[in-house]
Amino acid sequence: MLLDAHAHVDVREFDSDRDLVLSRCDILVVNAGVDLATDLATLELARRYRNVVPAIGFHPEFIEKVDQELEQVRKLVELAPIISEVGLDYFWIKDEELRKKQKQVLEVFMELGQAQDKPLIIHSRGGLREILDLVSSYRVRFAIHGYEGSMRDASRIVELGGFLSFPPIIVRDKGRREIARVVHEDHILTETDSPFMGPDRSRNEPCNVRITVNTLVEIRKMRKDELEEKIMNNFRRLLGPHFSSLGANLTKR
Repeated sequence: MLLDAHAHVDVREFDSDRDLVLSRCDILVVNAGVDLATDLATLELARRYRNVVPAIGFHPEFIEKVDQELEQVRKLVELAPIISEVGLDYFWIKDEELRKKQKQVLEVFMELGQAQDKPLIIHSRGGLREILDLVSSYRVRFAIHGYEGSMRDASRIVELGGFLSFPPIIVRDKGRREIARVVHEDHILTETDSPFMGPDRSRNEPCNVRITVNTLVEIRKMRKDELEEKIMNNFRRLLGPHFSSLGANLTKR
């Protein structure tokens, strides 16, 4: 079974063929909400599709409306095994006060992750070292989605017990390929960030995670079945006690 550890299949880009997209291959898809509306849509998606795992969070890009939605989103976290999409985004958000607020909101989700023993799949577009400083202050399992940082930061993630998740854009990104080549296999996950981060400019979709897998097989000189099993076992470790909630058809692997 393939793993897409971070996707947004609830968005309108999939309205015309969502059923087909989610049945093209044998895959487990983590769908991440980015605000209250998409968190609710994510929970509904998981009710409709057995291979969709809901992740609840609040994307840092939307920090300006967080005060209106955060309390409701906090309550929804109880209904999902994963917290996401949360993190820091300094690419779109330049205002220093809003950046400080992003960190405060991330701390809220760190506290929830620690209290509920749930992992966080974290967005980082700038501010990665601040994220890692925060992570080190909490007892949480975590992954950095769409990893694009340095080898130094990758090493710290590994030291903290975290995971690095790679999307299909890896085929056109030498930096990501080099990180993926050398990072320890016990800390690798695969994702698509659908409909973004694809191998080209067209719509990305979950089964394109095969492109990431094929690239990892090539650069790491591993057998495909070994790699797929390793990635699923890494995901099992990320979820910890919540992996069993995904269903007997998955836990038997």
